[in-house]
Amino acid sequence: MREFLVRAGKCAVSAGVALSCVLSASAQDYPARTVRIVVQVPPGGLQDTIARATAQELSTLWGHPVIVENRPSAGGIVAAEGVARAAPDGHTILQTGGSTIYANEMLRRNLPYDSVKDFAPVTILIGSNNILAGSPKLPANTLQEIIALARAKPGVLNYGSLGIGHATHVDVESILRDAGIQVTHVPYKGGAQALQSLASGEIAFTITGITAAIPMVRQGRIKGIGYAGLKRSELFPDMPTVAEAGFPGFESGSWFGWFAPASTPKPVIEKIAADVKKVISVPAFKEKFITAGGHELMATPPAEFGPIMERQRKAFAAKIKPLNLKLE
Repeated sequence: MREFLVRAGKCAVSAGVALSCVLSASAQDYPARTVRIVVQVPPGGLQDTIARATAQELSTLWGHPVIVENRPSAGGIVAAEGVARAAPDGHTILQTGGSTIYANEMLRRNLPYDSVKDFAPVTILIGSNNILAGSPKLPANTLQEIIALARAKPGVLNYGSLGIGHATHVDVESILRDAGIQVTHVPYKGGAQALQSLASGEIAFTITGITAAIPMVRQGRIKGIGYAGLKRSELFPDMPTVAEAGFPGFESGSWFGWFAPASTPKPVIEKIAADVKKVISVPAFKEKFITAGGHELMATPPAEFGPIMERQRKAFAAKIKPLNLKLE
């Protein structure tokens, strides 16, 4: 603390210069204690795994513990509110996904925080596209065959999602709307349950995260119908994209990113982002925790994060508006 005050004092030639030096010093001294990464899901799964792996590497780099705190709740609201109210010094960080943010903004009333005003974007760690997967019992192997089947037998097909308002719900509904067909929606509480129902034939198809689907597709337990990125997956080069199947520009997926409380000093935010990029870009880390699961390394700098969110927010709003959904 004494060194901090000395540096700040030496810089105090003018009010503007003093402020600049204080901010610089705050970044140099960061972190000063344990850093908490608050995630909105229980232990296990992709979000938790990437958070813990990154935290372990940052602990070594920073010389201070970086711990992961799991605070699951409906929509991840409890975790988000806690970080929004935390001290804006970079020692409490929220990890969340884009689809969670947008669904809460647009579908939930009376959120205890403002997702735009109460958070400062830090970095996007990874991007992840979904896949359209079918049951092995489904008598269709392509998206166009599913559409033809739905038209020929109205009311027979159903599909699963991870809940009303989730991207896996909104994105399937956008396909159905564009195709002019109706299919029964079956919401689930988790991806594992939805995939089990898909494998057993309880549901005909779903859009799901690629990581859990990889072994099931390879083992023939479910069908890979279409990849939901704009270009084919390197893991499944023979699987056409949904866009190729007649839905130009279609994408389904999300990213996992870090947010700090609003008013966190910009130099601190930039340091966190730079150091995160340093550790997750190491080839061994990237292969084990990112590309092996079919994901893309992002390491997006803070200046680019905000504009990405604005573009995606508009796209999500366009998909969700016709559905007339509301969540309490």
